[in-house]
Amino acid sequence: MENEVDINDPKLRGFIGFIPKPLELVDNLELSVFPLNVLIGRYTIREGKQVLGSVFYEPDLPSLILDNEGSLILIYRSRYDSRYYLKFSLDKNCKNRKCEKYKNAELLGSAHGVIDWEKKDESWDNFFRHVAMLGLDNGEKCSFS
Repeated sequence: MENEVDINDPKLRGFIGFIPKPLELVDNLELSVFPLNVLIGRYTIREGKQVLGSVFYEPDLPSLILDNEGSLILIYRSRYDSRYYLKFSLDKNCKNRKCEKYKNAELLGSAHGVIDWEKKDESWDNFFRHVAMLGLDNGEKCSFS
């Protein structure tokens, strides 16, 4: 049939990610090394139709810390389920960064990258492509469209 959806089509199981802008707060410009927010999504099939499930993560500014190794750490919490969060770490040289995805205290995955702030190159976008690949956890609450 012409309108029939093939649920095995790999294009329908893909992930998406939003390349965020830097976090820009008038009273904390140094936080622009972190993203404004993060959106991660995945296509799936529901009731025979292709739908997009997405989760929006927002910064939890009170969680900002400087750890013993001199890295800045900021948590981003899911808007839909507080058990899920992203933990962004930025080393003291402001180049190496890591994003870890958690459900409660269980590590679900991580992404690593180097961002060269002086060159203003594609390293920011490339890092967040890897963050998007962390995807959605089975059972993670999300918004469907």
